[in-house]
Amino acid sequence: MEAVLRVAGLGPLLLSLGVLSACGAANESAVPGGGVPVEIKCEQPLPAEARQLHITVPVAQDSDPLWGPAPTSELYFTALLPERCPGESFPAIVQSHGLGGSRITALAADKTLYPEHAGLDAIDELAAALPYYDYVVLSVDQRGHGESQPQNGGGWARVNDPRYEVQDLRALLDWAWEHAGELQIERQPASGIARDLKVGTLGYSYGGGYQLALAALDERIDALVPAATWHNLFYSLLVDGVSKQSWVQTLCLFITIPSDGATIGTIDTPLMRTLCNNAAIRDPLAFRIRTLDDLLATVARDTQQPRPVAEAELMEFFETHSPSYLRKQERAGLPWGFGESRARMRPVPTLLIQGNRDGLFNLTDAWWNLRYLREAGADARLLTMDSGHLSPALGQVDGTANCGALKGVQAILGWFDEQLKGRAPAPADELPPVCLSVQATPGAPATAELAVELPDLPIGNTSGAGSLSVRADKIEISLAATDGLPRFVPMATVPGPGYVLGGIPSIGRSTVTPGALAAHKAIAIFGVGVKRAGRTFLVDDQVTALLEGSASSNRFVEEGDPILMPGIGEVLEEGDEIGLLFYEQHPQYAVVPSLTVLTTLLPVATISYIAGRPFPNITSELLTPLAGVLSNPNPYTAVLEDVRLPVFQPGVYPGSRLTGLQ
Repeated sequence: MEAVLRVAGLGPLLLSLGVLSACGAANESAVPGGGVPVEIKCEQPLPAEARQLHITVPVAQDSDPLWGPAPTSELYFTALLPERCPGESFPAIVQSHGLGGSRITALAADKTLYPEHAGLDAIDELAAALPYYDYVVLSVDQRGHGESQPQNGGGWARVNDPRYEVQDLRALLDWAWEHAGELQIERQPASGIARDLKVGTLGYSYGGGYQLALAALDERIDALVPAATWHNLFYSLLVDGVSKQSWVQTLCLFITIPSDGATIGTIDTPLMRTLCNNAAIRDPLAFRIRTLDDLLATVARDTQQPRPVAEAELMEFFETHSPSYLRKQERAGLPWGFGESRARMRPVPTLLIQGNRDGLFNLTDAWWNLRYLREAGADARLLTMDSGHLSPALGQVDGTANCGALKGVQAILGWFDEQLKGRAPAPADELPPVCLSVQATPGAPATAELAVELPDLPIGNTSGAGSLSVRADKIEISLAATDGLPRFVPMATVPGPGYVLGGIPSIGRSTVTPGALAAHKAIAIFGVGVKRAGRTFLVDDQVTALLEGSASSNRFVEEGDPILMPGIGEVLEEGDEIGLLFYEQHPQYAVVPSLTVLTTLLPVATISYIAGRPFPNITSELLTPLAGVLSNPNPYTAVLEDVRLPVFQPGVYPGSRLTGLQ
């Protein structure tokens, strides 16, 4: 009997077989020396399908006794299965959603990918299409989300707690190993790892936040693709102790709007409910919480509902849910405290994807994660995009997941094929160590998709061939309460064409003091600006904040760096002045307008938030700031020392080249 076998990368082969039947061959071996599974095709394969499943995991609903958590939790998920023959087996992809989102419950209509779509949407579309590329996808409602909510026996959301959400997923992998034959998931019996599977992970934002901790704690993970996610939650939400009020309120909408019986949004642990009851729409005075100290003092009050939250509890909760905690403990030779046998990041191949214009989890978050993975010996790559967490308050419009000529979703698929199936990419498809999007900020994302490929992101000012040294020993500026427009401080003029501002700007030391009429602790707010032909713009819409006092590193991220600003990428023109733009107020660090106002600013379909879906249709005006809130006086003097901006010429600067001009 003739059977059709397809060896990955070699095309269909007709082989006369005397020992294998067309539908009964086991797929336990690989091509000798190649590590590429043989895919067996039969005359009547089982059709691709989506199975809605749930399991009981041996992880308590919560550690907080307030609402009487049960000792086990129900976890709901969908198994998206490819077309398959008896004896075939496939790598598995664990996929999860953003905050307030839910799992994928249906297959894509076909294998078509959509790199031209908004970036986070395109990643979800890829996940739903992966079975057509011979993957089993396990799409999960994380605890507190979708069907995995307490009214269904699920747990309360704990922001990807390594003791809870990560353990849920480890239990899911145990279940998948036990049911590998039924789901036709590829086991790895010769790996030396107990209950081992061939498995990767995929997800963005909240769905990216679990991945490094899972890889650290579970030896079975073979490849990671975290997109638009964090390195340190305090850095992302409370830069230098300054609250990103607009983003905190936006995130809390997914927590405070749902009732206890909701399936849209997330039902969170009491600690998070208390935070959001004060920092979001349930308290019309939320605008007063501008700093971490304000937040800590507020939530610790005895009158807080559902209960008070002490400073030590809040600090431990957010610190331990971040990759920065894993790195800090590991560098100090200390345990993580999550039941690990050894506190050491595993060298798991990782493709990090992050947005240049992402105001919540910026490019510097991704670089810190990249560095940690590379220190562990991992093959880690970084691809940046013009999608992510974008703010309608800033007029931002979502872009794609592409990086110059690299199509984001195709890069993800190629990464999984290489790491989970052993398919070496063609030379033209090999991913660079770093692909930095340099789409023009004015008009983004409706501008040419350009990128620079690099061995790493430049930090501070560059040096050597192709570099333009942009450094200031000291920048001192004072903004009055009446300064309604940003103030630009130039640092250098671009001497000719062909330069790029790309990488992570740095500051050696900062000192911020309050000015006259200050209504709260002084907050210096600034970003990198470019002045071109009389017009000044903020590069990639990125600003940072520094709280009153002195600093020489990013608060909360104590990893031996100077103060690092958000990473950026921009093609420069001859004659451009580059420097810093200072703001007395900025929408990222102020309460957001009401949702009815927001939805009149931009079509709902363009608003990309944590779930990567349109903003909830809420008409409450509770978010409308009280009179004077947005102009709450913030006069300050900022002294910044040793300020450095990365500027270089692609193609001349070592290891770099510009792509996407076609």
